[in-house]
Amino acid sequence: MARSLEAVAIDCEMVGLGPSRDSGLARCSLVDVHGTVLYDKFIRPEGEITDYRTPVSGVTPQHMEKATPFAVARQEILQLLKGKLVVGHDLKHDFKALKEDMSQYRIYDTSTDLLLRHHARLGHCCRVSLRVLCEHLLQRHIQNSKSGHSSVEDAKAAMELYHISLRVQARRGQRN
Repeated sequence: MARSLEAVAIDCEMVGLGPSRDSGLARCSLVDVHGTVLYDKFIRPEGEITDYRTPVSGVTPQHMEKATPFAVARQEILQLLKGKLVVGHDLKHDFKALKEDMSQYRIYDTSTDLLLRHHARLGHCCRVSLRVLCEHLLQRHIQNSKSGHSSVEDAKAAMELYHISLRVQARRGQRN
């Protein structure tokens, strides 16, 4: 983790596209290191939406009526990510939805931080969800709304977990 880079947290919600219901970007939220929302828009993906995944995504047909076209939103989002440390949970899915090569970015992914997992006393787990990390480390329940996930809430949670990881590293005298 590079402390010298400005950090921004991202979370995306996806819908199913076409007959195979491949994931398409339908909402993206970005927050700064203080949790202030930098970007939060519904996005009209390329292709026919065949599954809104509303119980998880929170996206409905009404959200798509005034949604930003994917090509426009993608450029807006990538501009905000440029030169920043990108924070999130299981970021490979967000970058895939953005049709962007994540190897071109500095990232901090809560899903792969073993130190954070051990701090949460979940070192025995192979994979840990953002929801479970938040319950253990932030003493807060997220992703429990009947209307689906909030990408703003998830991005803020990922940023808070990043701050915890920095504190744990500092206490252990570790630097990256």
